[in-house]
Amino acid sequence: MNPLRRLLWRISGRPRLRAPEVEAAARAKRARDHLARKRERERHRLSRERTRHEIEVQRLRLFRIASPIAFALAAWLGATFSAPISQFALLGNVATERVAVQGADTLSSAAIAAATGLSAGVPLDAVDPVGVEASLVAHPWIEEARAIRLPTGTLLVGVVEQDAIARWRSAENIAWVDPGGSRFANAVPEPQASERFDPGSLPTIEGEPEAGDALSEDALLILREVRKHAALAADPAALTLHLPGLDTNSEGILRASPAGFVLQVGQEGPRALLGRRLLSQRVARLAALLEHDEETARAARLIDLRYADRAVLRTAPASG
Repeated sequence: MNPLRRLLWRISGRPRLRAPEVEAAARAKRARDHLARKRERERHRLSRERTRHEIEVQRLRLFRIASPIAFALAAWLGATFSAPISQFALLGNVATERVAVQGADTLSSAAIAAATGLSAGVPLDAVDPVGVEASLVAHPWIEEARAIRLPTGTLLVGVVEQDAIARWRSAENIAWVDPGGSRFANAVPEPQASERFDPGSLPTIEGEPEAGDALSEDALLILREVRKHAALAADPAALTLHLPGLDTNSEGILRASPAGFVLQVGQEGPRALLGRRLLSQRVARLAALLEHDEETARAARLIDLRYADRAVLRTAPASG
């Protein structure tokens, strides 16, 4: 190395590099550049994947929003145009030949067919299913109805009948009671219409409700408890539940009867005073008494169950 170059190296303070060191530095630089390019490519790849994922998410969100709208539109178009087409193609020139009934237990098929108001020979395309359903629901024993016209000339009618849990005898009339405690009809269905429903197999309710026009929750509780005990449920038609009434005390003041609910077993059987509290337990005690000492219980005219630990049987005629 010439003197000038040696002087410059000394002034700069840099050490003199030998050929192997220069090669190693170059390899390290190339490695760093390669790693940087690789990291940059990986960053671009991840960025593209995130973009594709966001596009897929937006596409799926749009599909979820648009698919119900498209389905509703297709259903509306089908309902709008299929009915006239099917009516023209399938029901045209077809007369109503018969009414087929499904779901009838209490009413006879003939009674339900008559409730539709249709007669044989009416063009089937002139029958309004909605009007038929409204006519059926107007019947006191039918809760829900559905009517479908078939190309065979048959009007298929499906009904859901009211479920009666008791007969309610009041000063006005005799009605039926649904599971909610409301009176829904005073018409007696045909006894021969069904084998599963016997109007004579229901308990009787007597009296007027203290409020409203439906049975109280306490009265419904007694009816439910009666069905749990074989001694009482064996002959429900023999049971009469007297609703709490009003009595006049010695001072002539009208007050609630202390007897509360009274459950009579049989026409001449005992009358069980249940009161107004602990009704489930008192019905259970009455059932236990009938199961274990039925002869004594039947001989009594009055069974007072309003005591906490015993039942008082009286053979004298009951005054309450």
